[in-house]
Amino acid sequence: MTPKERELLTGMGNCHAACHASFEETVEMVGGSRGLSPDEVKSMLTRIRETSGRDEEYRNLRSRLPQDFPV
Repeated sequence: MTPKERELLTGMGNCHAACHASFEETVEMVGGSRGLSPDEVKSMLTRIRETSGRDEEYRNLRSRLPQDFPV
């Protein structure tokens, strides 16, 4: 994972832990705070999952999010 990808996924976990918002709301908040559209965030999250899905760091960060989040 790149530092930017790591920071985005960490932000998703932090945001959800603080607000317990839905996936769409979390994406919107995280994107808004980083100057990204929700579609950009979703695209980045998909790419992270596809390229780092088996990586231990990804799995640790992903475990902070609900199972039903498609990231």
